[in-house]
Amino acid sequence: TTMAAIVLFVSVDDSVASQSAATISSTTTADGVTLFSPPTIRTTSTQRAMELSTGLAALDARMYGAYWCSHCFDQKEAFGQEAFANIPYVECSKDGINSQAKLCKVKDVPGYPTWEINGKLYPGEQMLEELEEIVADNAK
Repeated sequence: TTMAAIVLFVSVDDSVASQSAATISSTTTADGVTLFSPPTIRTTSTQRAMELSTGLAALDARMYGAYWCSHCFDQKEAFGQEAFANIPYVECSKDGINSQAKLCKVKDVPGYPTWEINGKLYPGEQMLEELEEIVADNAK
């Protein structure tokens, strides 16, 4: 079951991948290594998403992901540019810009995206409603 879950989180829908892959940017370091950035978030945040990002920040939440992960991109788009700017993003891909792959391994991140909220891991793309429930449960 663990392997099936990992495959679920990292499987890529070809139509989404082709849409977001076009916006993945790269840079080459002085020593010739190419590093990639996730696609730019195109959506504008709702008031609801802004309030949720504030609640997540209060619980020291962060999202682990990979620049190439379509589900990570969809999660960011659900929040919008302004709200997601309040949420620490941890790049887990070794060839991603600002990669923290070692931290992802230490945290035993099972797939992408994975949320860490109040020290607990929540794997998979989450609906805003699901995250609101997690925030409410942890605020008690």
